[in-house]
Amino acid sequence: MEERPQFSVGYEILSDDIGVVVLVGEIDIYSAPEFKEVLVSGIEGGARKVIVDLSEVTFIDSTALGVLVSGAKRVRPRNGNLDIVCTDENIIRIFEITGLDRIFGIYPSRGEAVKAAAP
Repeated sequence: MEERPQFSVGYEILSDDIGVVVLVGEIDIYSAPEFKEVLVSGIEGGARKVIVDLSEVTFIDSTALGVLVSGAKRVRPRNGNLDIVCTDENIIRIFEITGLDRIFGIYPSRGEAVKAAAP
């Protein structure tokens, strides 16, 4: 049996309305449901500004992109937004090719994303 690469997802509350989803490893059809569960519970827990930290992500597929888009749709009615932290040129390129770089703010560090999210 083929061993799955390490994947983990965590959630950090930075303030009353800012939450960070921290992902590690590959986000694909197998790990995306867990990612979605954490993202949705963070939004339902009150986060209007969500930062998805992809700095430790090695691969992302269309399932993961769908989770990000649905997360953005969930925060919009609350005057919120979903931003991404990513330094991997290949992953950034996927956002550019799909046009999703116009939907999400993409930042090179969590510090810059937090600064942009703060009122």
